[in-house]
Amino acid sequence: MAAESSVKQTILELAISTIDEFGETGVRVSQIVEAAGVTIPTLYHYFGSREGLIEEAQAERFIRILRADIDVFLAQLETCKTRADLEQALAKLVQALELPDRALMRWQRLNALGATYARPSLAERITKAHDELATRTALALVPFQQKGIIRQDIDLRAVVAWYNGAVLGKNLVQIGNSDIDQAEWDRILVMATHAVLFGP
Repeated sequence: MAAESSVKQTILELAISTIDEFGETGVRVSQIVEAAGVTIPTLYHYFGSREGLIEEAQAERFIRILRADIDVFLAQLETCKTRADLEQALAKLVQALELPDRALMRWQRLNALGATYARPSLAERITKAHDELATRTALALVPFQQKGIIRQDIDLRAVVAWYNGAVLGKNLVQIGNSDIDQAEWDRILVMATHAVLFGP
């Protein structure tokens, strides 16, 4: 069973790297199976079709990025005890949006979302993964809400989803030659997040 899982993962990783480099049009079943050392029926066994492989790869690309962002934030939350600690963790989260290694992640996130067009099953999978990760993050914030550090009158899952939407909005400023001041955008996001979590 472990070998089967390894074969499936190898095929999936090849599809992900191909999409990253060449887009979906670059995914050629014959090249993927050759690189993986398997047969076309093996690929179809795991993914059903080329389209199934692409959907799986796009979903995985999006979920990995979202999970990585959330894991970093949750690790920081473990050391937070006070409002000041939480504010510092939020500031670090916004600062991380500017890291150079995030350029590829921005494109992957937008590309995966764009791939949901006319693919309801992919849209459903990405939505489900996002909701699960939003729930996980919200649960980590509940103790701060119970202590009165975070406002009592907000739905933490909705806050996490709103924040993730704001990050996607930042991608629009970053992917081209926008003349919008990104530092000011970051400052506004921090202010808005503080207002939402802590009140005016």
